Amino acid sequence: MKKIFSHLLLGNIVYKVSINTPFEKVFQTLSKAISNNDFSVVAVHDLKNTFIKANLDIPLDFEYRIVQLCNAKKAHKVITEMSYDMGIMMPKSIIIAFENGETTLRFMQMKSWMIGMMFPSVDIVPMSKRVMATMKKIIDEVVLESGK
Repeated sequence: MKKIFSHLLLGNIVYKVSINTPFEKVFQTLSKAISNNDFSVVAVHDLKNTFIKANLDIPLDFEYRIVQLCNAKKAHKVITEMSYDMGIMMPKSIIIAFENGETTLRFMQMKSWMIGMMFPSVDIVPMSKRVMATMKKIIDEVVLESGK
């Protein structure tokens, strides 16, 4: 019941695609797509290495990276002109993983009305819609390019 209610209210929060392309090729394509859409990669968290350093068991083919991206101009505008609180929504993250024999890409696709409710004193909905559309566009470009 909780799952049904959540889906009806929130929709699909996780935008996820799977492609049959090698992990490293997808990672390189993702980096290019991020740049092509006026964002930059600010950090990459390689959880494979993190888990290995912590002596945790992982499958031999385990790959999982959290790629954090930012559009500095938009981040600057939001923080300096709207609210310092908006920084909790930054940077954006795209996860690239290898699971069940495929490379997957996913990000949290916040609904604009949700962000509007989180920050009621700020008119963030129009920018939120554009950012979510760009995140989806980045992943769609990776899928298109990786299929070649």
